[in-house]
Amino acid sequence: MKLNINAICDCGCVRGNNEDMVSLGGILLRDEKISTPVSIDDDGYFYLLVADGMGGHDRGEMASSMLMEHLRECFHFGDIDPENFAEEFTREVKYVSIKMNDMARYEQQEKPMGCTLSGIVWLNGHAWLVNAGDSRTYIFRDGLIQQISYDDENPDGALTNCIGGGTETTLAVFEITERLRDDDIVLVCSDGLGDVADDDTLEYWLTNSPRPAEDLLDWAEENGSSDNISIIAAVIGGGDFASAEGPDDDGRFDAWA
Repeated sequence: MKLNINAICDCGCVRGNNEDMVSLGGILLRDEKISTPVSIDDDGYFYLLVADGMGGHDRGEMASSMLMEHLRECFHFGDIDPENFAEEFTREVKYVSIKMNDMARYEQQEKPMGCTLSGIVWLNGHAWLVNAGDSRTYIFRDGLIQQISYDDENPDGALTNCIGGGTETTLAVFEITERLRDDDIVLVCSDGLGDVADDDTLEYWLTNSPRPAEDLLDWAEENGSSDNISIIAAVIGGGDFASAEGPDDDGRFDAWA
C-alpha cells in the first residue's frame, strides 16, 4: 500500500512552547513539516499519529514525547503481536499512562502530565483506528469528510479521558481495514485545528490544496486558534492532493520504501 503524506507540527501563534508531537511510522515531528510518499509492505507496519500534551498541565511536551517514543520502540522491536493488536497496543499505551502518573506523583505535580492520542495504524495488511482524548481522525472521500474518532470530552469541552493526567486511560481501538479505500484522504489533527475548523472548511482545503496540512495551519492561525497545531493529511494509494505535481521525497522513509 502507498501513502502520500503532508504533515506539520507547529507551536501556533499564541502558545510559547509546542506540546504536540506527530509520529509518521516512528519519524517524530515537533516544529517541523514534511511531504513524502511512503510504501507499506503487506507484512509491515506504518502509522499516522498525533499526540497533544495537555495544556495547563505540567510537562505536556514530555508526555507526548514519552508516548510517541515508547510506541516507536514497540513497533521497531516487534513487541506488538498483529494477531492481538487491540489488546497489546492498549497494554503499551496504558503502560505509558501509568509511567506518567507515577512520575507526576514522584515530582508532586499539581496537574499531572498527560496527552491525547489519535490516528491510524497499519500492521500486516490491517488498519486500526486508535483514540484517547479530543485529537481527531477523519476520512475525506468524494468531497465529504467524516470524523471517525470520538471526542472524549464533556459538554463544556473539558477532557474526560487521556493518557496520563492522573487518570485511568481508556483507549478506543477499532479495526477499520474495510472502511478505507484508495484515494481516501486521512486527516489526523490536534484540537488546535479541530476546535476552529468546521467540516466545510476541512472539505474546502482537502479538495483544493496541494499541501492541505500546511494551508490548514495557516487558516487556523488566521482564524483564532490559540493552541499548538498538528495536522497529518495522507492520500491512500499515493495519489496527489488536489492538482499537486507530486510529493517531495526527502529520503527520510527509505526504510519503508
